[in-house]
Amino acid sequence: MMDERIVFDRFHEALEMEPRPGAYERLSFAITTSPATRTGRQAYRMRWTTMGLRFAAVLTAAVMAVAAIAAFLATHHSPVGSVPAGQDRNVIAYEAMVTRDYATMDRATSNNNCATIQDQGCPAAIQRVIPTLQQWVGDLDTAKTPAGLQALDGQLRAHLTAVASDLTNAAAFQRANNSSGFDQAMAAGLYERAWIDPAALTLEGSYPRLAGSFHDEISLVRRSLSACVNSTPSPADLGCSRLSTGTVCTAARAQACEGDVQSAATEIEGFLIGLAQNPPPTALAGKDAQLQRDLAQADSFLLAITGDLMKGDTLQASLDDSSFAITVNTSGGDASAIPTG
Repeated sequence: MMDERIVFDRFHEALEMEPRPGAYERLSFAITTSPATRTGRQAYRMRWTTMGLRFAAVLTAAVMAVAAIAAFLATHHSPVGSVPAGQDRNVIAYEAMVTRDYATMDRATSNNNCATIQDQGCPAAIQRVIPTLQQWVGDLDTAKTPAGLQALDGQLRAHLTAVASDLTNAAAFQRANNSSGFDQAMAAGLYERAWIDPAALTLEGSYPRLAGSFHDEISLVRRSLSACVNSTPSPADLGCSRLSTGTVCTAARAQACEGDVQSAATEIEGFLIGLAQNPPPTALAGKDAQLQRDLAQADSFLLAITGDLMKGDTLQASLDDSSFAITVNTSGGDASAIPTG
């Protein structure tokens, strides 16, 4: 196992960047516990900055590693996409809509635009993508969301809207010849794509399971939230911990703050995915729904912080950070109220 860890670390060193907190642990967990196949998908094809391209390379490598294991597991499990007898037609229609709208968005992206602020083809490339994001949000608004997926569905809408905002901001920064703003907006858009992919795969029913049961997932959530709010974080909890314990998003540390936001958003997304994949016992459905609502609210405050930083409004970013901290504490209380066995 140590050799695998060394290879993982050296891979990131070669790319001259730090892996996202807990990345190795999450990848190792996904590879060793996933019982389901994963639908292959292309990486986000609209090109961003050099830093963004390195991040995309890391993400693609992780996806390839999981896909390689999943391909082996596919020979031992029924294929994804098979419809059990009696499955709700609404669920089938919903999953098909998510798959269709993801593909539409993916086709609208470009291989050749938005690598730099000098790229004059970037505005047109952005205008091809934004309507597909808006259409997807509209379809989610009118669809009947299957039971247990409401929180993740709602946050997918919020993140799709955030991508559209990020790309709109990037176009505006390009017109103003604001290189730092352009890079910040495109980097935010790249992260949002990394958030959207696993959420969409979960909603269409093809993402690998992150926990073996509802109680296992609650145990993971409870332990992570406790580490976050009690200042005893593991590497995966660092972003959440810093944001929830009084670290202020000043102008001088705006980039570091955004890194914490993305780390915390990734962690919360994992919670929402795990809970969506593991329906609770009927007696605990109400507590589960409350936990998911509060986690979704915490994620919304993280999105708000990113928007604040994009506008240079560090005062509002600090206020939204405080709201995030309160909501994370509330979520920890929700998780603690749910028995784990």
